[in-house]
Amino acid sequence: MQETLISAFTASLLSSAFYYIYTSLQIPAGMLFDRRNTQTILTTTALICSIGCFIFANSMNIYLLFFGRIIIGMGSAFAFVGLSHLLRQHFSLRQFGFLIGLSETLGFISTMFGIIGLGILVSYFGWREFINSAALVGCLIAFFAWLFIPATTSVQPGNYSIADSLNIIIRCKTQWANGCFAGLGFTVITVFGAMWAIPFIQAKLGCSLKEASVIDSMLFLGAAISCPLFGYLNACLKQRKPLMFISCTLTAILLYITLYFPYNDPVLMSVLFFMTGISCGSYMLSYTISNEISPQGALSTSTGFTNTLAMLTAPIFQLVTGFLLDLYGGPEHHYSLQAYQIALAVLPVNLLVASCLVYFLPEKKAK
Repeated sequence: MQETLISAFTASLLSSAFYYIYTSLQIPAGMLFDRRNTQTILTTTALICSIGCFIFANSMNIYLLFFGRIIIGMGSAFAFVGLSHLLRQHFSLRQFGFLIGLSETLGFISTMFGIIGLGILVSYFGWREFINSAALVGCLIAFFAWLFIPATTSVQPGNYSIADSLNIIIRCKTQWANGCFAGLGFTVITVFGAMWAIPFIQAKLGCSLKEASVIDSMLFLGAAISCPLFGYLNACLKQRKPLMFISCTLTAILLYITLYFPYNDPVLMSVLFFMTGISCGSYMLSYTISNEISPQGALSTSTGFTNTLAMLTAPIFQLVTGFLLDLYGGPEHHYSLQAYQIALAVLPVNLLVASCLVYFLPEKKAK
């Protein structure tokens, strides 16, 4: 924002450009994984993501920044659906909740180190060099995907065509409630942790970018522990709906305390961020529910539908918070703590709405 002199709303548009293309490709990605070679898809899309990073890092105007961000979204759109597809191919559905949570752990740990590295590298070298490094990592991921992922096509075509399966999924009210639960629960990560947490921390504590990055990483560390933990608890407990309700409600309370209670202690804020991350992981159970209510042979398509709704909230609420920041912020894009508190007020509300949606989700079947 400082280098390109863009407003919070424009920065929100730039960030959300990723999610627009990412979200729109989730269902097509699921359809491809249900019918096509997983190795080829993941290798190709990893390369596309890497190319997008190179374009973004070397852009000299806002239009190329948007173009690079969109290309990154195109490549990234196949990652999570492809991962869930591989897990279903090689492990039992009973293990799915824990394993998808464990994979999310790896993602959050990478994000945590990325955020810390972002603060350090941007301070010393600049953000362009950091994104160029990410592009090189993307090339390595593409190489390893081609080397280690089996070149197999999905089995179990099921009794429905692709169109029939998609029609069943779209007409299922439980699918919509499940996806909305995931999306609203996930905004604490996609809107707060991934976009506005660091400038909020700087406004509240008056600290440096590096210090704010370390504090923000505690949210992702907590989430890294939380996701497999909720998968494990889901497998052990007879009922999951109380667990999901408590998770969303507790996360809303912790986030409210983080945003509005008067304190200026970095250690306390780090603890609050960590506890918020620990409590938020129940959104991952939506993907287990998606498997249970999906037509046979369309599990990846169902995952794509759930992930569409899960990620659709990110661009919506990033834009909402960016608009509110510009509305209540100061001149020259310098935003006060009060402006952040007003703009981010939607996030605890999202979590409370998610806790209400638990009522419409199916309980575990007795074994």
